Amino acid sequence: MEHLYQKFLKLFNREAEHIFSCGGRFEILGNHTDHNHGLCLAATCSLAITASVGRNNTNTVSVVSEGYKPSIIDLNDLEPHKEESFSSASLVRGIARYLKDNGYNIGGFDVFSTSTIFPGAGVSSSAAFELLIGEIFNALYNNDSIDKMVLCKGGQWAENNYFGKKSGLLDQIGVGYGNIVKIDFEDIKNPQVEEIEFPFKDLHFVIVNTGGSHAELSDLYSAIPLDMYNTAKKMGHSFLREGSLTELEAHKNELSEIEYSRSLHFYHENERVRQAIKALNNKDEKGFLDAINASRESSTKYLKNMMVEDNYKGSPLEATDLAMKIMEGKGACKINGGGFAGSIICVVPDKYLETFMAKMGKKYSLKNVKEVYVREKGPLIEQ
Repeated sequence: MEHLYQKFLKLFNREAEHIFSCGGRFEILGNHTDHNHGLCLAATCSLAITASVGRNNTNTVSVVSEGYKPSIIDLNDLEPHKEESFSSASLVRGIARYLKDNGYNIGGFDVFSTSTIFPGAGVSSSAAFELLIGEIFNALYNNDSIDKMVLCKGGQWAENNYFGKKSGLLDQIGVGYGNIVKIDFEDIKNPQVEEIEFPFKDLHFVIVNTGGSHAELSDLYSAIPLDMYNTAKKMGHSFLREGSLTELEAHKNELSEIEYSRSLHFYHENERVRQAIKALNNKDEKGFLDAINASRESSTKYLKNMMVEDNYKGSPLEATDLAMKIMEGKGACKINGGGFAGSIICVVPDKYLETFMAKMGKKYSLKNVKEVYVREKGPLIEQ
């Protein structure tokens, strides 16, 4: 906190009004189901962006993120700027445009931020930044009147239309609601969000950043929903949620091998979400861990997003294999996010935690192995 206040004072020659924060997210289950209107189980995590903020009595937003170049956004100009693509400035401009177009107030402020979220590793650093900016507009200029889902949709809209990445709402909801939530994307424009209690005190969530980045993998990500959409079309639907596993089997001969296997993952992954929620509600620890491990196996065999082609070394698949070996097969782990590179999420029993952190830290460096806690709130004012 003191670092944030002092940096703001040094940068902007006045004291900050507030400290804001927004956590990242990790995906417990529901890998690559959201775009075909499926089910997901996600959690807001303790890795977070934290920022000192103050109104500046202008119509500009000045953003200084530690380790990055500063940017200034003129709120009188809310059209997309091509040169800002894939930058934080594009997200600020896009969120301001979305809020203004939907009848909310916007205004100028200065912000200095620092982050503990792994960039480009599937922990949703961009969504956390989006929800942080949305919450600043909400708190400073709208008396906290903006609904969580509106902030989530504003972040997604800015990411799609200004930043240049076609993402669904999973990341934004994962960081925007807090706690563990079941997300049902059947109505993808108005997903249903339900909070789920985590009852297991002897299990620890650990995120391992394998060191690879998602930044150059857009084509691989795009191919997964495309294969599922193609399958749905051959089944006579727009997306897989409209069909069923029975229909998939009936149309198997019309599909390529990858279309069939990825669509098979979709239907079984939705069922795993249901199984995991039932296990959580019944305090069935084994059932919960089994669902996560089955998801990992499905990502490896059917979804095929555990590594890039045959590059096993340094891949998430290598990381999950090592994690399960350290835990003697007793815990669980799976891909976290889009896959191919980036992070994995592990559920580690008490008995193995110390050894797990040491051995995975030796392999990937201690800075890339973090025990994370479920954060109870989405974006908020800390002080």
